[in-house]
Amino acid sequence: MKIGRRVGLSGGEEWVLQGLWVYHVGFAGIFYWYIMQNGGDALRYWELTSEVQSGPESWMGYFGQRTDFVQWLNYIPSRVFDLEFWFGNVLYATVSFIGIRGLFLISLKYFRDSSRVWVVPVMMGIFFLPNLHFWTAGVGKEALLFLGLFWALKGFESVTAHWKLALMGILLSFWVRPVNGVILGLMFWMYCLFQQDINLKSKFIIAGTGFVVGFAGLYRLIQYMHLDSLSWEGFLAFSKGQMEFLSGFAAETEIPMESYSWIGKLWALYIRPFWGEVRDIWDLVVVLENTLALAFIILGVVGLVKLMQKGSIKSIPPIYWAGLVFTLLMGLVFSYTLNNLGIIVRMKSIYMIFCYLFCWKCFSLGFGLVWVGGVGVKG
Repeated sequence: MKIGRRVGLSGGEEWVLQGLWVYHVGFAGIFYWYIMQNGGDALRYWELTSEVQSGPESWMGYFGQRTDFVQWLNYIPSRVFDLEFWFGNVLYATVSFIGIRGLFLISLKYFRDSSRVWVVPVMMGIFFLPNLHFWTAGVGKEALLFLGLFWALKGFESVTAHWKLALMGILLSFWVRPVNGVILGLMFWMYCLFQQDINLKSKFIIAGTGFVVGFAGLYRLIQYMHLDSLSWEGFLAFSKGQMEFLSGFAAETEIPMESYSWIGKLWALYIRPFWGEVRDIWDLVVVLENTLALAFIILGVVGLVKLMQKGSIKSIPPIYWAGLVFTLLMGLVFSYTLNNLGIIVRMKSIYMIFCYLFCWKCFSLGFGLVWVGGVGVKG
């Protein structure tokens, strides 16, 4: 409760935030049970046995990107302190909750002064949708990626106040999944260049530094993708190889993504699995959330059209715009690299909440609900 009082929350908002913490940690238990029953990469990450080529014996022997980086982080709690896998899930849940809590407080700032009493409860309800919590409350890349994503997007609130945090988020994202870091870095670089409160000299420095760092990051991404050539044909060859690799697992949730139209790809990436594809209780939970996702998207489109008619597009906070752009760009990448609904559900877990919040903000503003600015909450 002290945390809630320190940032100026009401009594009810304090209880919701505390309940969100309990809810999130509860998913660490669900994730632990699921992995122990069905297996998965998370246990191998914790036991330091995933994609290890030479069996390093020292901590720094694990250092690297992607899986190597996750296992490097896990080395001390797992190997040195010999902590159990369940503790690892609680640890990762705590890490990801830093980002969830931060986004919750920012969202209160942008929603709490609406003229309709039901706007804030719906916003807070978005934070209880399960897919985000399930995948970020366990040992794995998603917890780190969500924290990195939040830190990076916080820079869009105020470049001058949060640029260091944004760079940390971009670097963390790049080290865990290079494509995430490259996309976030490009977005933040371009955003900085268009800021009026940054002087011309600083923009020249940002432009030059961003070009050099971006080139290095892109080169590392190309190495990771093993592209035959830096061309559209080379990317299509990589895409084909990636699809064939995933098809080799013969997963039950494999879909013929290559044969889909763009509408089919978008539907698969953001809405599927849907009704008619439910096999068990896990699918049912995902389908229920996807049904709400479809509803939010429809409301968001209607609200955005209304805002465009009013000329009030700038009322949408930059962090939500950035979250939407990231969602769309990652969807574009995944449309060429994923053909498995199970993996798609996991991959989209870290960014769909930004899409929901954007859509709800558009709807609440587009239909005459007052936005004041949310005085009193420190994000």
